[in-house]
Amino acid sequence: MRDFGAQGFKVIQRVHKAWEGPLRKDNELRGIHNGIISGYHEWLKVRTRGLDWLSKLKIINEENFEALEEDEEVRALNTELGKARLAIEKFKLVATDVRKECAELREENAATARALEQETKRAHKEEHGRDKFCGALWGSNNELNLRREDRHQS
Repeated sequence: MRDFGAQGFKVIQRVHKAWEGPLRKDNELRGIHNGIISGYHEWLKVRTRGLDWLSKLKIINEENFEALEEDEEVRALNTELGKARLAIEKFKLVATDVRKECAELREENAATARALEQETKRAHKEEHGRDKFCGALWGSNNELNLRREDRHQS
């Protein structure tokens, strides 16, 4: 046992645990009096001793079984259920179509937004160029005005 080690200890624990199941079943099958029960029927009697209602259960066989006939209310409900299922299917189809149309409109909206953004950038560049040109013209105009004044004064 000294050289058995932790691994051997785990094996012994597993063996002990494996034996607990059969011992528990043995005690369960022996019943209340801890005596040996010879068979399944005796074991069942011991187990069902306090159940008075068990013997009163009526066994249903095919001869005693009567199939329930559908009355008009059940048929009407089944018809209504069928109509509701059709309505659900139609709704699903319409919802799918609406989703597709919505996706197409989103794509179109995104394309329009991109085009508008590009046009705005182009307009800003054009305006900036115009402002630069106007600034250059204004500077040239000032220079010309100064020259004219110098000529008139001379």
